[in-house]
Amino acid sequence: MDQSVPTIVHVSLQIYVIYDVDEVMQTLKVSASLRLSWLDEHLVWNPDDFDGIQTGVYPQNSVWKPDVSLKNSVDDFKTLGDPSLNVIVTFKGLVTWEPYQIFSSRCRFDITYFPFDKQACEMIFVTWGYTASDVRIWRPELGQAANLEDILPNPEWDLVGVRTRNESNPRPMIIFDVYLKRKPTYVVNNIILPLIVLIALNGCVFLLPERSGEKTGFAVTVFLSFMVFAIIVQATLPVNSENVWYLSVFVTLQTVESSVITIVAICLVRIEGRSDRVPDWLASLIICITCYKVLSRSSDPTKDGCNLCLGKQKCENNKVEPFFIDECHEHESSLGDNREEAPIVDWGQVSSRLNWLFFAVFVVFNIVSLFILMALLYLNTRDQ
Repeated sequence: MDQSVPTIVHVSLQIYVIYDVDEVMQTLKVSASLRLSWLDEHLVWNPDDFDGIQTGVYPQNSVWKPDVSLKNSVDDFKTLGDPSLNVIVTFKGLVTWEPYQIFSSRCRFDITYFPFDKQACEMIFVTWGYTASDVRIWRPELGQAANLEDILPNPEWDLVGVRTRNESNPRPMIIFDVYLKRKPTYVVNNIILPLIVLIALNGCVFLLPERSGEKTGFAVTVFLSFMVFAIIVQATLPVNSENVWYLSVFVTLQTVESSVITIVAICLVRIEGRSDRVPDWLASLIICITCYKVLSRSSDPTKDGCNLCLGKQKCENNKVEPFFIDECHEHESSLGDNREEAPIVDWGQVSSRLNWLFFAVFVVFNIVSLFILMALLYLNTRDQ
């Protein structure tokens, strides 16, 4: 009756089914209903004048109702309700309207911590054609603004809760923040575990001998597997430049590492095939960095108290080359005679020691990077 007083519309949301959460299209599709109630002073009557009738049911188009629409809808923009729906009116003028609809709203996904992420999707309901001086949309005076008791479970997402906010500018609106938590089991089984297996295979490149002829082929195969794996994973997520997906960074890092391992494997095959003398500085470096203690070939094979012959005392503190032992068998009677010096480290040994060195380096690198990734994802889960 008083046009200077805005009509207060109380709104609550009831979600029944989460149909789809599309990260690529960045949409949320739910089956839900809005429960709207307000006082209409023109629909007040005395029950005693109408045989005690206290409640009436009327078609929705027979009474005034606020034109409420989903502002961030992905589908066609239209007001709520259907001509077949009814409204319930009490003798005090309290009108209750509960339109049911499948809502598709636009969301902004933050995939930084995928697959241990939480998402907040807004469902913005606004009254078109009215200002804040005419209509106000508020949450219910009693009870929850969102009813989640009848919701059916979703295989991919858990509905954590719903928060309500009110806005009056530029027009009256109520915002429902729908909080979703991803169920990570599927992603862990189909992405993370296969990724860990590929990482383990990547380091096994250095366990293959160069003369087997399979080293470079194995390295290239693992590299291509990482490339295909990265493409498949990226296709499942939205194109987003605002936030970085940690797992995507990790996959890219492993792909780069695989390409480096392939190049190193090719170089090791080249090194193993050389037949010239190993430079002294390189031999010393290999011995130093691999903690490989060896004897130099001198004129006296019994030098430093280490007898190289099988029939003599074994050398327990030093590693002796097999061809030294064969030479001792053939010339046991000539111990102490002068022999021609030869390089103690050949290219095969250089390649072998480098294989073990790179294997250890990349294993440590993978363990550390995997630990950092899991720590980042775990910290996010704990904070949430």
